This record gives sequence, structure tokens and C-alpha cells, in this order.
Amino acid sequence: MHVTIRPLATEDIDQVRDIEIEAFTASWPATAFKREIDNPRTTYLVAYEPSETEPAEVAAEPAAESDDRSGLVDNLKRFLTRSPRTARSGEEVVGFVGMWFMGPEAHITAIAVREVRRGEGIGELLIVGSIREAMRRGSQVVTLEARVSNYVAQSLYEKYGFTNVGIRKHYYTDNREDAVIMTTERVDTPDYQEKFTQLQQGYTERKGEIHITLA
Repeated sequence: MHVTIRPLATEDIDQVRDIEIEAFTASWPATAFKREIDNPRTTYLVAYEPSETEPAEVAAEPAAESDDRSGLVDNLKRFLTRSPRTARSGEEVVGFVGMWFMGPEAHITAIAVREVRRGEGIGELLIVGSIREAMRRGSQVVTLEARVSNYVAQSLYEKYGFTNVGIRKHYYTDNREDAVIMTTERVDTPDYQEKFTQLQQGYTERKGEIHITLA
């Protein structure tokens, strides 16, 4: 899979807005992406397919197979050292994730993938990008909400260490469905970082190299 993750660029906004409209109900408040793109407390990452003329980016190398925990953590640190980039003509945005940063907490506010591209692992790649960004910014935990009926999403989040910590009653305005509040264990610990590195290795084995650029 050739999908790459990078920060939202102004040129992406129309495509991201289309994905938001497709993924969420009419009652979902429209995101002011033009304003949020410059907000230091927010981050938006997009999943996109590079144009055919774009040079290949440097991939995040998977950690070497080793029982040495320090080696796994060193590989994770290399994952988090990326350089920024901007949108190029011909790139198709296929998904996005939004995050708020509040003290030690990184909160995922929205995650969406184009309907025709669901089931390809793009949502999981966006979760990986979100956790990397949380680590890069020094967050201790990552939180989010999920519909109580969305077992597929909850299963993916649980895979990455999110657990159910509560319920927000009638959270979704379209049908007053409850939301499950999910949060990770501390992501700044060696134990979680080792687990996260191993999960990325597994993703690489199933889907191919991970390409993520962070600001």
C-alpha cells in the first residue's frame, strides 16, 4: 500500500471537508479547517496517495528483530524524527485524523476514511500516525470516543492499547447514541513503546512499509 501520512496542508482542505461530510452525519458540526490548521493545540494528519511524479519518501524502517528492549526503543525514536512537507498537485487524500492537545492528554477528535477505501488498513495507519504525534509532543495518554455500536473501531483501538473507561450518554446528535470513552495506558513508558513498535512491525508485514511525516 502506497498511502502516506503527513500534516494537513491548506491545499488539502477541500478534499478533507468532502471526507468529513461523507463520513459523518449532517448534524456533525463542520470543522473550521482553515482556522484549525494554525492552532498550536491541534494537529490534523492526512492519509494520501502520492502522485506518480512524486519522489519516494524515506520510509520508517521497521525495528530489527531483537529481544533487546533498548533496540526497540531506539527504533521508535527514529520513527518520530521526520521532516515536514506540503501537498503536491495530483495527491488524493483518502483519510484524515484530528487531534487536540491538552496538557498531558492527546485527544483524537475525528478519524475518517473515504468510503471506497475502507478496509484497506488506512484507519489503522492514521491511528499509528496519531500515537506517533502524541509521543512526539510529549503526551502521556491518548483518548477518543467511539459509538457504542461500532465494535470494529473499538477492536482496532483496543489493539493499540485503548481501554473503555466510561460512557458519554447521548453523545451523538443524529440518533442520541452513547459514546464509549477510550484511553490508552501511558504511551511514554518503555513497555508501551515496545508494544507500539511491535504493532508497527506487524502492520509492515501485512501492508508494507509505513510512510509517516510529522511536523
